[in-house]
Amino acid sequence: MVKLGTTKEKRLTIDIMAIRQSYERRELSEIRWINGNSNPADAMTKSNANLALQALVSNNELSVKVQGWVQHEALMEGKATC
Repeated sequence: MVKLGTTKEKRLTIDIMAIRQSYERRELSEIRWINGNSNPADAMTKSNANLALQALVSNNELSVKVQGWVQHEALMEGKATC
């Protein structure tokens, strides 16, 4: 067991465990890591200004930069991968 020091660490661990469980149950087929600067949802949880949210509200446009992803191996059988 890992000792966690802060509420943020505990919350992050719970979120990761929930995602892992959904992934193992095949409720999720793909997980993507979105760059925080292009994630308008970050404005809801961070105190810093978020240009992605400003662009979404002002221009009705969203440009998301994916930093990485994971695809479930069982779902990828017989398919070409990038």
